[in-house]
Amino acid sequence: MPKITFYPYRKSGDIPDGTSILDAAEKLGLQMRHDCGGFATCSTCRVWVIEGMPNLTEIDLDEENMLEEAQLTAPFRLSCQAKMKGDVIVRVPDEEMEWSRGALRELDALAPSIREIVRMMVEKRARAKGLSAILPDTAIPLVAEVKKEVEALAGDPDQLAALIKRIFDLPE
Repeated sequence: MPKITFYPYRKSGDIPDGTSILDAAEKLGLQMRHDCGGFATCSTCRVWVIEGMPNLTEIDLDEENMLEEAQLTAPFRLSCQAKMKGDVIVRVPDEEMEWSRGALRELDALAPSIREIVRMMVEKRARAKGLSAILPDTAIPLVAEVKKEVEALAGDPDQLAALIKRIFDLPE
């Protein structure tokens, strides 16, 4: 049976082959947001695949369309659609922080391929500073800092995965 691990919860378990990531989460007692009920018509169940992308089923047309609409690129998958064929480690995004309009302009200026990665990393760093919202004075330096890190590694998926593991205190 494939093993799945969910971060930041550090919850793992063996799950039957062919089980979706969303169903695996529920079997392990995790509640994941999935506004559309698991029909690939929203992107609220998105996960970041840290390890094991080849151990998931191929992206079908419905999932591809929704990921494209949400401007999410690999290593994101919709947990309701990705079914396990082997061991997988995923990160469930934290609840998004509130961003002011000025701060969102900084984020929206980024290439869609790195926007969600940068958002997650900026929010992590803001939480570490005790912030509950992101204003321009916080966003401008943090987005620039994180953007530089992500862009330097964007062409190398293994290095990008290692960066994410370090940022989110995941085992290497």
